[in-house]
Amino acid sequence: MASASGDRSGSVRVRRTVRGDLPEVVAMIQELADFEKMPAGPQLTVEDLERDGGFLDGQRSCPDGPVFHSFVLELQHDPPGDANQKPSTSTPADCSGGPLTRKLIGYAICFYSYSTWQGKSLALEDIYIRPQYRRHGYGEHFFKALARHARDNHCSRIDFHVLDWNPATSFYRRMGALDLTEAESWHFYRLPKDAIVALCDE
Repeated sequence: MASASGDRSGSVRVRRTVRGDLPEVVAMIQELADFEKMPAGPQLTVEDLERDGGFLDGQRSCPDGPVFHSFVLELQHDPPGDANQKPSTSTPADCSGGPLTRKLIGYAICFYSYSTWQGKSLALEDIYIRPQYRRHGYGEHFFKALARHARDNHCSRIDFHVLDWNPATSFYRRMGALDLTEAESWHFYRLPKDAIVALCDE
C-alpha cells in the first residue's frame, strides 16, 4: 500500500458498497485471507453480508441499523483524451454512474465502537487493495477517505490491527498510526465462538 505517483491509466474513487458489489467483496476478502496466510479463515457468504450490512429491502435482521459499513475503491478507466486525470479525492459516498469502464480494486469494512475514554470510534476491520494496483498512491487515497468518513461521523479515533510481518506497517506509521502493543503494551484478545458456548454451558 505504499504511496507513489497516481496511475495515469485511469482514476479512482471511493464510494459506498452497493448490493451488486458484494460477490466481488467476498472474493477480495478471500484474497486478503490468502495474503495473511489464513486461506481457511473466511466463512462469510454474500447472504451474510447482505443481511448484516443492511443491503436487503425491508431489512428486519438489523433493527438498529447495519452491523458494518463498507466502501469500495473503484478504478475508472477514462475515455480517450482523459488519460492524464489524477485520482479523485471524493469522500466515501454514493455516486451516480457515468460513461466509464469500472473495476473494483479494493474494499474496506468498518464499524463503530465506543471508548469510555474518548467516545465514538471507527473500528477498521479490513482495508485491502489488490496487489497489481498497489504502489500507485491508491492506499493513501483510500485511507484518507476513511479518515474523512471518521471525522465527518464524529469519531475520535480509528482502531485496527495488523500482523507484525505485514509490510503495510510502515505505511500505517506514515499515516500517523500508533502501535499500541509497542507504545502502551495493549494486547488484542479474542473470545472465540466455542469459548463463548463453553462459558454459557457451565
